[in-house]
Amino acid sequence: MRRIYLSFCLLFVTGMALLTGCKKQEKIGFISPTIAYTTKTLTVVTGRGLIMSAALATDGSTKPIEASIVSIHDENGKVFTELMNYKVDTYYWTGTPTGLETSLDQINKIRIAAKKPAIDINPTNGQIIIYPEAKDPAIFPSGRYIFDIKVKNSGGEMIIKNALTINTTPAGPYSYAFSGVDGITGIDVTMEKTVASTGPTKLIVRTLRKDDTPIDPKTLLGYEYGTVANPNLKDWHNLGLQKIVKYTEFPDRLEIETEGTPIPVIGGLPTGQGIPIWAQRIDMYNNNSAIGKYFNYWFDFAIFEPGTWNITIKLKY
Repeated sequence: MRRIYLSFCLLFVTGMALLTGCKKQEKIGFISPTIAYTTKTLTVVTGRGLIMSAALATDGSTKPIEASIVSIHDENGKVFTELMNYKVDTYYWTGTPTGLETSLDQINKIRIAAKKPAIDINPTNGQIIIYPEAKDPAIFPSGRYIFDIKVKNSGGEMIIKNALTINTTPAGPYSYAFSGVDGITGIDVTMEKTVASTGPTKLIVRTLRKDDTPIDPKTLLGYEYGTVANPNLKDWHNLGLQKIVKYTEFPDRLEIETEGTPIPVIGGLPTGQGIPIWAQRIDMYNNNSAIGKYFNYWFDFAIFEPGTWNITIKLKY
């Protein structure tokens, strides 16, 4: 009887220990040793829209997780300390712009000014964020940046060495994208900054025939993309939400002065969500007075650095 009693006690204690162990395991949680980014290398152009990596694949780890950047370094292990401390003035978006806004006041209703680390991380999923204002070449030049990431949850913590590599190239001071022509075979567009500035910006726009003689800007008309109630004329009078302070037509050129850059106002939203980069559409035509027949050309451009810019549009026909 005593042996049976002792055996029963042993089984009872063992059972309680197992139950206690199961409860303790459930409370502690699980952190997978294979947490990782599914895409381990990104190549990006910085200084335009918001850049975001994919989230960490947590492989069944207990939620929530807390992710942080431990180190940003090069291939030799040199830590970019200044970059890790680099902060920028940017915006947090509470809504999605439509592109039909007519004033900065309308834009400012859906964004909040904020100071953020130039290279940030979403702590809930490990997504790396690079803000469009992160463009100081002395701190964040073109290069290869390797990230060590710490992940914590109720099951413990781990550091993922060399978790993500981002290859960066800074964007240029302007962008241009040909869109189309009608009545001519093409256009050659050149954009060149001739005078640097820290404030106001001037655009000197010339449209040339194939023999390089200038076309009077008064003879070029812009196409209307909007409605009577909501006009959206795509000519040089309209540079998005960037305020024009002076507009002067000369027989051989057009001179436009703005308060600054960017032209147009750029939205800092990630690609695929709203309007990440607002390029300005120019869509001009002339019936027959300029080259003896109707022609039309349209393209998209943006200028990101203040100064004096020469923009030359040469017709091909």
